[in-house]
Amino acid sequence: MNCRMWAVVGGMWALMGATSLAAQDKNAVNRPLATRAELEAAMQQAGGSQLAVQIKNRLTMGDFRRGDRIALMVQGEETLTDTFTVGSGAELMLPPPTVGALSLKGVLRSELEPKVSEYVNRFRNNAIVRAQPLIRLSVQGEVNKGGVYAVPADAQLADALMAAGGTTQFAKANEVTIERNGKAFWKGSSFDTDLDALGVQDGDQIVVGSHRPGGGDTLRITALLVSIAGGLYGLSRAIH
Repeated sequence: MNCRMWAVVGGMWALMGATSLAAQDKNAVNRPLATRAELEAAMQQAGGSQLAVQIKNRLTMGDFRRGDRIALMVQGEETLTDTFTVGSGAELMLPPPTVGALSLKGVLRSELEPKVSEYVNRFRNNAIVRAQPLIRLSVQGEVNKGGVYAVPADAQLADALMAAGGTTQFAKANEVTIERNGKAFWKGSSFDTDLDALGVQDGDQIVVGSHRPGGGDTLRITALLVSIAGGLYGLSRAIH
């Protein structure tokens, strides 16, 4: 009897462990700033699954696509301190004193800063470089200026809300939802939570709940329409 009981318990622990591992692997894939080492470890654990294929594609192709934006700061170089857009071939064209283009094919967001720093230092010795990948998010609901904003991938949820002018007096601070393709995958009130830790991706939508008298329906319809547009953007990004 005891042997059978311990066998059942052991099986339950094994199943829980496998489920937890799968969740960790999936989280590593979704995190904008996942490192190459984290993704490689997740791919190894995923075996021959579709998740492993997804991870391999990300490692091979990198994170940058046409239209992605990068916030760059080079100390003492005004022309290099700006926001730049990734080209159609996943290349980054920077103004003088740099020459040519920097290819971002196969580069992860977590690898961006050392990659750009190495490139800039070919033309300016000992340059101090800060490079931040930006992700585009729709911020809707009870915010002052709902719209699509580019925020640093390592920003906090509160930073995304501030980009939209902050919350209104009717905001339900404990009802913030993050959606992908029209479906909510996170709900809470932790404004100090990192977007990276939440696995937020390009095209996701943040919706701040409302206790506005009679105004909730309009906000929900607006958020739904923007969510559909965000889903189409995410699909087009995946295809390209």
